[in-house]
Amino acid sequence: MKKLLTLLFSIAIATTLFAQTTGSITGVVTDSVSGDPIRGAMVTACRINMCGGRAVTDSFGVYTIQNLAEGNYIVVAHARHYRPYRNPDSVAVVAGQATTGINFALAPMTTPPPQNPGSISGLVTDSATGQPIAGAVVMARQRRIMRRAVTGTDGTYTITGLRAGSYRVSTHKMGYTPSIYPDPVIVEAGGSVTGINFVLVQGSVPPPPQGTGSISGTVINSVTQLPIGNATVHAFNPTGHCGGMARTAADGTYTIINLLPGDYTVNACAMNYVPLNYPTPVTVVDNQNTPNINFALNPRP
Repeated sequence: MKKLLTLLFSIAIATTLFAQTTGSITGVVTDSVSGDPIRGAMVTACRINMCGGRAVTDSFGVYTIQNLAEGNYIVVAHARHYRPYRNPDSVAVVAGQATTGINFALAPMTTPPPQNPGSISGLVTDSATGQPIAGAVVMARQRRIMRRAVTGTDGTYTITGLRAGSYRVSTHKMGYTPSIYPDPVIVEAGGSVTGINFVLVQGSVPPPPQGTGSISGTVINSVTQLPIGNATVHAFNPTGHCGGMARTAADGTYTIINLLPGDYTVNACAMNYVPLNYPTPVTVVDNQNTPNINFALNPRP
């Protein structure tokens, strides 16, 4: 019993001495728009080439990073659906003291709407009967934009909210061969492009020819830098047809195999994330892998 009391006393003394040689940083994390506290935000305090500590905010948005060695720290706060923010000045920690008032007001992660949005509209019909096709998906793609619409019972569609620029428009419906509009569709600010019509041929899509090249990389969350599992990555050839696709593993890695040689437009998408095109065409060489085609997807607001 005496040994146990001695041990507990020693631990208490060591804990007290340790607390006197370290300090802490505390503050509040709130929403910059509503002013409400943000629960579950992560706040980290780092020095050069090392992380001193981190803490998660409680239901009141309060955090405390404890057991920090004396010195100056860079403090950063980030939370899901918010833009990360770094405290503009280094934060000094003094042994045995709490540095208070290191507060953050995080801006919500929102995508600003386009100025004077335009639209693309048209009609999708059956090549054999001439009848409208309902439920066909029509997509308009630009480098970092992919918007879609579904045809109604009269076969018409309208894709809205488009920024000014050039789009590749395509459509597909189960039981029909997909179709790509032959020319780029130019949308002007506030303009409505009409008459982008499609005539679909009934029949299944033949399997694409297979090659021996491949494309690989990773898909991560742009905010947390964590891998995104089960994301879909497509490789489109210059004609707009999908040459191959793959889903990411739990660690965010993927490999698209059996690709013919040539240049591909590579696109990554995942549930609750904004789709993203790789900024440049990706070249595939026969019998070789093209690595490091990586994506950092932005969470949807």
